[in-house]
Amino acid sequence: MTAEGIIFDFNGTMLYDGELQEESWKIFLESKIGRSVSDEEFQEYVHGRNVEITLSYFLKSDLTKEQIKELEEKKEVVYRQLCMEQPEQFRLAAGLPEFLDALRQREIPFTIATASGLNNVKFFFQHLGLGRWFNIDNVVYNDGTIPGKPEPEIYLKAAKVMGVHMEKCIVFEDARAGIEAAKRAGAAKIIGVSSMLDEDMLLTLPGVTAVIRDYRNIMNLLPFCTSL
Repeated sequence: MTAEGIIFDFNGTMLYDGELQEESWKIFLESKIGRSVSDEEFQEYVHGRNVEITLSYFLKSDLTKEQIKELEEKKEVVYRQLCMEQPEQFRLAAGLPEFLDALRQREIPFTIATASGLNNVKFFFQHLGLGRWFNIDNVVYNDGTIPGKPEPEIYLKAAKVMGVHMEKCIVFEDARAGIEAAKRAGAAKIIGVSSMLDEDMLLTLPGVTAVIRDYRNIMNLLPFCTSL
């Protein structure tokens, strides 16, 4: 059985921006709630989650879609500013461009399924050159209509965009919620990316079949990736 599609989460999987995300969320949330955000809270309620879940937990109130959108954009302005101020962290994961080139050469479809909103997706395309490999119209992002991870819909939609059955897709993920979403969606294989969580932790999560630190040695996994 040959893999017919590959789906990448983005933040923490293609872009190791965990520190930038944490810093921007903590700056924003602490200005709203008047206290520090713990590492445990960040992993559980921020990393890999849709913004609705994050804001509902920390602000302890029901928010309208308009309020959520406004608050999210304020936080993302902080995040994008940090990205531009710290270019050493704002770059694609090591070896990823070469891996994407290899996938294109093998004519294996691939796309992105991200909890980021459209403004951030456009920002990433502009500053990270994603148009070299991806059509922005085929990127599945948080448009306010898709349930957040760990719900499986975002991955099911990404597979549909590629025209590939989910059970024939490989997912690259770094977060607990995203890994659970991929598993619930029925992904054939889930490869954990240890940008934030360590390898041993990722391997204990149900559904994870392999773990990588980055993409520099991913060619050694290509038989695994293309022959399930």
